[in-house]
Amino acid sequence: MKSIALAVASLAALATLSGVAEARNRTTISQYGYGHGTATVQNGDLNGAVVTQSGVGQYSRGVQNGYRNYLRMDQYGTRNRVTTEQRGVDNYSVTGQQGFDLRADTRQVGAGNIAGIAQIGRGSTAIADQAGINNTTAVIQVGDGQNAKVRQVGEGNISVVIQGE
Repeated sequence: MKSIALAVASLAALATLSGVAEARNRTTISQYGYGHGTATVQNGDLNGAVVTQSGVGQYSRGVQNGYRNYLRMDQYGTRNRVTTEQRGVDNYSVTGQQGFDLRADTRQVGAGNIAGIAQIGRGSTAIADQAGINNTTAVIQVGDGQNAKVRQVGEGNISVVIQGE
């Protein structure tokens, strides 16, 4: 158990050093209500995007190409979905969901990428797919359905999945 806690703490420390303060382009989207959708696409290096949605039936998608990009998706409510894609080196993606029918899909291609998914609620599905070397994935799920699927292709990759009631 100590090694799991150490891995999660290490992931948090790496996330802090991921170059968020250096972001060249920054996108912030906040939506509240019913049935909204967002999409953010960034090409280049040192970009940052934060999407926050609260309500029912929200959908969010983020795509980034380059290195040291930061992508954060937060959803609160019911029947929400998040899809993120990053291609490049040293990118960081985090998805947080709280609600009922939670689904998150994170895909990264490259080296040194970090992906984190945290879900609290009922339906729980988390998919993390990484291809490359020295990538890290952490999935934390609390409550009901809990279907974590992590696939890593390459060398030196690390994955941590924590599920609880």
